[in-house]
Parts: sequence; structure tokens; C-alpha cells
Amino acid sequence: VTPKILHCDFEKSISNASIKIFHNITIKYCVWHYKRLLEVQKNKLCYNEVENNHNIYLLYKAITNFPFINPEYIFDIYNHIKIICQIYNYFNFLNFLEYFNKTYLYKYDIQYWNYYNDINHITNNASESFNNYLNKLFYKKPSLYELIYHLKREESLSYNNYKRKIEGVWKKKNINKN
Repeated sequence: VTPKILHCDFEKSISNASIKIFHNITIKYCVWHYKRLLEVQKNKLCYNEVENNHNIYLLYKAITNFPFINPEYIFDIYNHIKIICQIYNYFNFLNFLEYFNKTYLYKYDIQYWNYYNDINHITNNASESFNNYLNKLFYKKPSLYELIYHLKREESLSYNNYKRKIEGVWKKKNINKN
């Protein structure tokens, strides 16, 4: 099996390992996690500035929407926002911009978190939901064989559910056991 795309949180080690193993894989980071991490840093570095100044709020929203902007313009827009903040002395927001610059413009490759030309699957919610579902199957960490058994069973149930839906049957039949 050679995966084409890996959706993940902003976990550099996972993406680096995936690239080493699957040389042609495309890494896509989750937009929800991107926005969540920005919100955490905003709250830490410049919450009052953003909440009390509508102009800074609009600049913050522009940054949070970078995943949907043509990557060719991101550095120019970032620099324009930074100049505005320097002119108006938005010191705390400048700290936020510095965090953004170091983290998203240099630490992570923009192509990994930018969806400008491809807005398919912008989050990894489906895989996180499945992971949550699997965690609920086990009250303690399963053995490898137990995990494989359950994964095979889930794959079979998923395939059967898919086949029913293809055939137009959307609900399972209720079987009375009397």
C-alpha cells in the first residue's frame, strides 16, 4: 500500500517520517488545527488587542484564512499586515505575527497547510473520529492480534455498509428476536 495523501495535525515528526517512507506522499495539515493553534497563541500573546480593536481583529481573521489564499501572495499579505502593525504600534499583535512567521512560514512548508487549489478534505476530522471510535472499543490497550481482529471486523462492516448504500439500502434491517 502506497498512500498518496496524509492528513494530520501539525506534527512535524509524523510528516517527516511519512516523507522518508513514502517519497511521493503529499502532506496536508488540518485547517481546524491550524486555526485552533492560532487561536491559542492569539489568546496568549494579544487577546485584548484583537478583542478590543476591530482593525486588529480583521488582520487576525486574514491570517486565519491564509490556507485559502493563493500561496504566491501570502508573504506579501503577511508583510503588509506587519507594516500596518508597526505603523499603528500594535505591539502585542506584532508578537503574534512573529510567532506566525517562525511557525507557519518557516517551520512548516506552506504547501502542507495551504488548500488554495484543492479544497478537498481540509481537516483530519474523519481519522480523528475513527481513532476516537477505536479507543472506545477497548477498555485497555489491546494486543496487536486483538487490534488486527477488530480492524478487520470494522473494515468488513464498513464494506458491507458501503455495498448496502450503493444498492440504495440506507438503513440496516431490524431483526426481531422473539
